Amino acid sequence: MPKPAKPRSTRRTDLPARRPSVVAAAADGDRAPISWQAQKARDTRDAIVNAVIGLIKEGGFGNASSSRIAERAGITWGAVQHHFGSKEDILDAILAVLQQRFSQLMETPALRQGTLDERVDAFVERLWKHYQTDMFIVAVEILLASRGFESRPSRDWEQQQLAGHLRAFRDIFHDVDKRSAQMLEALTYVHIVLMGMTMERVFESRARSVKQHLQRLKGSLREMLAA
Repeated sequence: MPKPAKPRSTRRTDLPARRPSVVAAAADGDRAPISWQAQKARDTRDAIVNAVIGLIKEGGFGNASSSRIAERAGITWGAVQHHFGSKEDILDAILAVLQQRFSQLMETPALRQGTLDERVDAFVERLWKHYQTDMFIVAVEILLASRGFESRPSRDWEQQQLAGHLRAFRDIFHDVDKRSAQMLEALTYVHIVLMGMTMERVFESRARSVKQHLQRLKGSLREMLAA
């Protein structure tokens, strides 16, 4: 007697893999399985954050109106408020994710190995890579648009970012015997140069002479740390 055929699986195997959550990137060690409802909520928050990033990237801060955010995310503004409360809360989420991504970028052990020259090269290259991301450029747009508004916690974010950058900087160059003020001066100089290059890319669509500028910046940073 022939054996009954096994039932065919109805599970789709041709579906694209789920993209990692943007908002969840700001949480440390989030590896536990989550429910379907929680995943759906996370996906919706991702869609909202990505909508804001895309709108600001395309047309500046003013382009990210409430109606456009909702339309781009494919939901109502009421649903957006359910997940974030207000537009300002979405902006805060973007800044938080950016800070987390910087921390992850600077955690690599390779930045803490090798000679001073090798670490300077690696640090500048990684920081420049960070400054070129869409999320960083969008964060700059957010900070520029919110300057002067006391209700926006942009200054708090800037202070947290500076503190995080300085901690990573001192950790990477742990063998450099400099006062905190001197280390901050060196880090600020790097930031000013890279920010200027980033702004040139924003306004001119590209940054010119990048390789030469980075080489000069590396040389100046070596001198500041070795002096």
